[in-house]
Amino acid sequence: MSQTKSNEGPVADFYKQYEKEQLEAQKHKEWLASLTPKERKELKKKRGRPRTKKYYFDINVERAIIAYNSETNQEQRNRVYKDFIWKAFDKLAENIIHTFKFYYLDGSHGDVKHEVVAFLIEKMPKFTEGKGKAFSYFSIIAKNYLIINNNKQYARMKQKAPITKIDDQRNITNEIVRDDRVSEIKDFFDEFIEYWEVNL
Repeated sequence: MSQTKSNEGPVADFYKQYEKEQLEAQKHKEWLASLTPKERKELKKKRGRPRTKKYYFDINVERAIIAYNSETNQEQRNRVYKDFIWKAFDKLAENIIHTFKFYYLDGSHGDVKHEVVAFLIEKMPKFTEGKGKAFSYFSIIAKNYLIINNNKQYARMKQKAPITKIDDQRNITNEIVRDDRVSEIKDFFDEFIEYWEVNL
């Protein structure tokens, strides 16, 4: 899709293009609402099934990332990140964590998700337009990051197994208490027998 460049910057161009597309979508929606039921039925026969899902990582997010990478003004970069990119990265990280079930990661679910989002932000400048879809690129980056960290944490966990995990059949606390009790009973019986031998 060709975009006209202005002197305002890539993010401003992105927002103009986005607003133009939103206006066109709104006009199309109003036009569909103005049709009679018969016209709508005929239109459905011609066009097929209408799209019902709204994707969290769509073409607008990809364009926002491209505009973010091209922009030099930090305020504009923050604006486009907050409005478009952050939500998509957050949802992408959450979906990948749930899909691949990384069990050995250190920290809570929210902490891991924030780590993944931070890593995606770090790798954002490496995404270039025309070398594939942004969704594929960032989902592979997130998955690889989680796999590497999961494997490191698993190896660390195997290396430093806590003592309580070595023998889970034993109950050390009960053994100590039982040994003390047996010792007390033995001492009692020794004194008891000695008392009766002396006094009988």
